[in-house]
Amino acid sequence: MSFFRILPVRPVCQALGTRSYATVNGILSPERAREVFANAKLSRRGNPVDLRRLYLFEQYQEIVGSRVVFVLQNNNLTSPEYNALKNDFREKGFVITTVRNKVFGAVIEKHVQQLEAAKVGGSGLRQMKQLLAGPCCVVFSNASDLERPTMAKDFADVAARYKSKLLVVGAKFDNGVLTADTLKDVINLPPLGQLRAELVGLLSEPAQALVGLLQRTPQSLLTTLHQHEQALKGDDTNPSDTPKQ
Repeated sequence: MSFFRILPVRPVCQALGTRSYATVNGILSPERAREVFANAKLSRRGNPVDLRRLYLFEQYQEIVGSRVVFVLQNNNLTSPEYNALKNDFREKGFVITTVRNKVFGAVIEKHVQQLEAAKVGGSGLRQMKQLLAGPCCVVFSNASDLERPTMAKDFADVAARYKSKLLVVGAKFDNGVLTADTLKDVINLPPLGQLRAELVGLLSEPAQALVGLLQRTPQSLLTTLHQHEQALKGDDTNPSDTPKQ
């Protein structure tokens, strides 16, 4: 009698509905999920790819394509702590999920290849794979700077509450990768709108001075020009300026 028995394979979906481990707040639409399963890919050896891996690969493509992705290392957060963390990030407009590093790294490589094929750069995103070490989770958002001017600070405020068990490793902003150190500098920067206002103020100071001069009363301006004209005439007729023989 065999000591082993074959267990039935548990499907990763039931009626093409996602299971709890394969959902990221509904990022992958049911229509796209059906398409993924209907066109399941094969491995290099011609074997069917694990459906869970295939589903996660598709999910991670949506995440990597997000505008902002923060990478964190989970150091033994308990289930209640992780649920509280998800709620805190959700209130700030973020989504958090745990990732499988190998699959996530493969998605990053594919995303970089697509950017390079389109000749829009993005090769620096390969550095993001170096951030994946140990049990990792990612926090992401597609909000623009106008919609969320304090996005980096909002993230840092939530992460700081769990700093004893959560390590911020780095982040991706658009097509650039930031390490933990450079991310701290970005977090301390004022909102982009404020920076633009300060820059506009610096550039407009000379123009404002000219406008202020032109807006003076005409009589004051004429008086100033007349005094300048008399001064020039005085310089021309001043005998002290004539060189002595």
